[in-house]
Amino acid sequence: MSDPGAKIGDEQLAWLKADLARTATRQAPIVVLTHRPLFDLAPKWDWATRDGAQAIELLMPHQNVTVFYGHIHQEHHQMTGHIAHHSAKSLIFPLPAPGSQPNRAPLPWDASAPYKGLGFREVEAEDAGKTYHGHRVPGGRAHEQR
Repeated sequence: MSDPGAKIGDEQLAWLKADLARTATRQAPIVVLTHRPLFDLAPKWDWATRDGAQAIELLMPHQNVTVFYGHIHQEHHQMTGHIAHHSAKSLIFPLPAPGSQPNRAPLPWDASAPYKGLGFREVEAEDAGKTYHGHRVPGGRAHEQR
């Protein structure tokens, strides 16, 4: 669930800092899953995390970081320095491109194209003989195989 204040919070930032300190090397692959984008995509639409810059600052020394986020219900890709940020389309309802209209109201449903703007993302990674698969499944739970 997303924090109604659109922030990560001191407790989770402290956890992130401690967890990153345990990383063996600065080149280790790091994957971060967030609800909102950590950068200011469209703050007027609440498409930002108020303390996201602090998380990015903690991640910046690490050379192989990928962030997956939601909240915006559309595919979007952005770089903050060497950190890649990616979001996917929603399975529930599409939202407009950031700043393309006065507010972020859902796009109207089109009976001739009922799945327009909807979708999902599957993520696969391999490392040292282990394969990890992640995708969203019905019921909103994340599924992971090792």
